[in-house]
Amino acid sequence: MQQIISILVFLITLILIVSHKINRTIAAMLGATLLIIFNIFPTQMYPFEHYLDFNTIFLLLGMMVFVNAIKKSKIFTFFGIKALSYFGKNGVWLFLILTALVAITSSIIDNVTTILIFIPITLAITDTLKIDYFPYILGEIMASNIGGASTIIGDPPNIMIASAANFSFSEFFGVMFPVAVFNLISMDILLIFIFRKQLIKKFQAEIINNMNKSKIIEDKKRFRLSLILLITVIIAFIFQHQLGVESSIIALFAGFFALLIMEPNDIQNTIKEVEWESILFFIGLFVVTGGLEETGVLNELSMMLVDFAGRSAQLFSSFLIVTSGILSGFVDNIPYTATMIPVVANLKSINSEVFTSLNPQWYSLALGACLGGNLTPIGASANIIGIALIKQFKGDNISFKKFFFYGFMITLMTLFISTIYINIRYFF
Repeated sequence: MQQIISILVFLITLILIVSHKINRTIAAMLGATLLIIFNIFPTQMYPFEHYLDFNTIFLLLGMMVFVNAIKKSKIFTFFGIKALSYFGKNGVWLFLILTALVAITSSIIDNVTTILIFIPITLAITDTLKIDYFPYILGEIMASNIGGASTIIGDPPNIMIASAANFSFSEFFGVMFPVAVFNLISMDILLIFIFRKQLIKKFQAEIINNMNKSKIIEDKKRFRLSLILLITVIIAFIFQHQLGVESSIIALFAGFFALLIMEPNDIQNTIKEVEWESILFFIGLFVVTGGLEETGVLNELSMMLVDFAGRSAQLFSSFLIVTSGILSGFVDNIPYTATMIPVVANLKSINSEVFTSLNPQWYSLALGACLGGNLTPIGASANIIGIALIKQFKGDNISFKKFFFYGFMITLMTLFISTIYINIRYFF
């Protein structure tokens, strides 16, 4: 009965989010509270806390405060115009540069931080040139998830998988980086073809040349402080593992330290600009997907996968990429990965003759869990934040249907490429 309730609540919540019948945050929070009311989490006094990814929640909060605190210095507008001066010949070239920069950054720091940094820059560029922002933002969101798959520190599932499989940074990077490059290039080609009318336009040279970057910066001291803070935060994220500090702690400290330095007399207005709706949506979504884990639904799905494809290592790897990609588009990839890790680790004991090495299965799980995030607007944290920033800065609502239309094509293509890659690398 508890499994039925958790599945029904998840499906109803998902339908409400997809259909836009009610606000997505209300749908997620109502679904979460219903699971608690029906006693789906009976083991603790506050049982749902176990499924809340506080690292993600506090990371979002800290980086939102940080970005809001420094953006008034016009630092993002300045970088946008700088980018235009170097790569402002046409829309295609600008698109390629932005997606490449996002993918590289996402391989070093988390996807959410990357999106929070690059989207304001991109919107500053598109506003200046008076061009459609959507192809660029969509490409950056997709690139952040693709780039995040290339390193151990690029996405939380990778950290979990590398730890379980005892992969080194260089070993993981050596396998995942090539396929990430293939996927990024393929994604760029597909989106450039789809949005060719918007992207093939050449920018007027005089518009870019006439931009006076010095006039943009009204307060040079404030700008220098913002630049120092931004560089320091990026360096801290790059070396967070050496520092032994969680990304959420870095973000919280950076956010409120920037608030102290940049906005000591306007704290209330800066805090109001935080996307509280998105943070509450994350909380609700974590609990709703946690219900599937708590009741064993995810575990049963994983065992069905073993029963279906467990007689062939090649078939299992291929099926694992596709299944993980589809499920990660709707279910948070962290609990899904946590559920699948013991399943993969146990494959040798199930059939040691078939599964002589688990490397292809580990990398298949990582690829599916990361790339599946591009499937839907709720598939990855970067997607949710990217859409929230569009609403915040442009006032536009990107529907589930619109995102899914592009996300489905890109996810299908990248999962297909990844399946071929794993098969060639390990089975041929």
